[in-house]
Amino acid sequence: MNVVGGRISKKPHYGIEEACRRWEISAADLAGFVIEREIVLSVVVARLPVDVGTIEDMDGGDWFRIPEGRRHLTGAVDLLPIDAWHVLTAGSQTITSFRGEGDAYIDIADRGDEPGDMVIAREQLIVRHAELVRFEAAQDEGIASASSPVTPAPPPAAMRGAAPRYDWDAFWAEALVSMFQDGPPATLAEYVRRMEGWFADRGEHPDSSTIKKKLSQPWRRIAPQLERRRA
Repeated sequence: MNVVGGRISKKPHYGIEEACRRWEISAADLAGFVIEREIVLSVVVARLPVDVGTIEDMDGGDWFRIPEGRRHLTGAVDLLPIDAWHVLTAGSQTITSFRGEGDAYIDIADRGDEPGDMVIAREQLIVRHAELVRFEAAQDEGIASASSPVTPAPPPAAMRGAAPRYDWDAFWAEALVSMFQDGPPATLAEYVRRMEGWFADRGEHPDSSTIKKKLSQPWRRIAPQLERRRA
């Protein structure tokens, strides 16, 4: 155990009042850091059922959720910045989801016909030890930078999004080739099944609704022409 002078010197997480005293800032100051995404606040849960998955861009800024299943969370879970800010400034906030890494989402599971949510009070907010260390290191870097001569910073490298889970470029190529090799499908459902089979041959199984959403737009343009040919 890491003990100094009879005291535990490292805890898994810290209450926000303790953190504010440590940094000599007010709760309002902390709220400013939170809303500017400079620090992440968390809350402790016990066997909370959540639905998890990823969010993918279905072309043209049309975002779509790809569900991956249900889990039960126990321990510290990170809050979304806007929710943490509301808890700090209003004293409490009803939340429906937690902060996920990258393109992941974490939604509180529904309770029967009722949507999943929970009320978070200011007294429940915590700062993880790792986040406390990271935040303090960032503040130290800021102080060091402020005291150093200003030098032009190189332009930032282009941001790259998270790699998609499935190869959608190959998907579109196969969807086009299959029109010539196997002939046009009779229905959108048949088109979806055809592409599901292609994914299955690759050992991949994306959600059927995702495939349908991708194929729906080109199908709406193709279907009238197919109907005219059949007539």
